[in-house]
Amino acid sequence: MKMKYTVAIAICIMVLTGCVRYHSERIHDGKTTITVKESDHQYRMDAKFSRSKTKQVARVIDQALDSNSSLDTDDLDGTISLEDDTRVYVRLRSGRLRIRFDKDVNSETAYDRIKELSEKIKVTIHSSQVQLQ
Repeated sequence: MKMKYTVAIAICIMVLTGCVRYHSERIHDGKTTITVKESDHQYRMDAKFSRSKTKQVARVIDQALDSNSSLDTDDLDGTISLEDDTRVYVRLRSGRLRIRFDKDVNSETAYDRIKELSEKIKVTIHSSQVQLQ
């Protein structure tokens, strides 16, 4: 009897997870890893890269988000609210980056802006790695 319930629950889980649309991209190059996951409700980016590139990544984020003050790479961990009410979570630590963007509470224009930021970060990290070799 327990087996029937276990199988039923397993089937329900498979059906429910199949209903969620998402896109995942992973770039792995030596010690550098960039992972982008996107669903109907959220856009996520995680990256591991050379610690020496942290300030360059911070500059790219600062320029793309039009922050009034330069971002402090030693203390960048939290939700950034922009003038157009865009809210994005960014955590930048030495050689690590995490971005979380909720599509449900932000506009389509803000989403495009975050995707563009993500692409700039990828180029910055990748081109920096090429220069090191």
